[in-house]
Amino acid sequence: MADDGVVPGEMTRLNQFMADCMSVGALRGFKHFSVSTVYEHLSRVHAIEESKHTISSAKNRMEKPFDISNRSLEADSEGINFLIAGYQRYRCPYVWLRTDHERLVQLDADEELDKDAPVELNTINCWRNYDIRPWDVIVEIVCYALDPWPENPFAIDYEYFDRITMEERVVATGAMLEFLRRAYLRRYFCSEILLEDIKRLQRQHFYCINTLREYQQSSVFREATS
Repeated sequence: MADDGVVPGEMTRLNQFMADCMSVGALRGFKHFSVSTVYEHLSRVHAIEESKHTISSAKNRMEKPFDISNRSLEADSEGINFLIAGYQRYRCPYVWLRTDHERLVQLDADEELDKDAPVELNTINCWRNYDIRPWDVIVEIVCYALDPWPENPFAIDYEYFDRITMEERVVATGAMLEFLRRAYLRRYFCSEILLEDIKRLQRQHFYCINTLREYQQSSVFREATS
């Protein structure tokens, strides 16, 4: 998360941040989490395993940028849910904990639990001064949600790719490779493992392309000779 010196306008950065969230929300095949887009300005991160860590909430109460009664925002029955929102009023993203407040939110002795308060994340606190991307925030969220921390928050569920069709696999592995490339360039603590995943997924991606091409060519040949 290096300081780029020149930081674009906050609204431009916020719009790009939420657009990147939507791109991640289209990906499938992560082992430790999934991301889904609820609205253009709102994404949900579902951490698959439970946590023993605690997280602090912001001291100031903020209006949520969504209707909490909306059934599309109901929490999943398992795991821990976070909401990432790009609220134009605040000109920066915030993260809300959607489940497990009593167990995960760290409170001072004289504090009351406020479920409408966003959680305190280092990535969000640094957002105005550094080039913070959604994958930076996801790393921090996953490390809170999993105990112990995973060696690689972006670990791939390769069995997912085995379950989909060859055509779907070509598209899905290509999209995942582009995401892993971006994550690798951030130089996280898991960069070496990310690189190994990139190499493995590249082999699978090109194998699927070649297999699909051979099948299509053989189909054309059979049609031409029939």
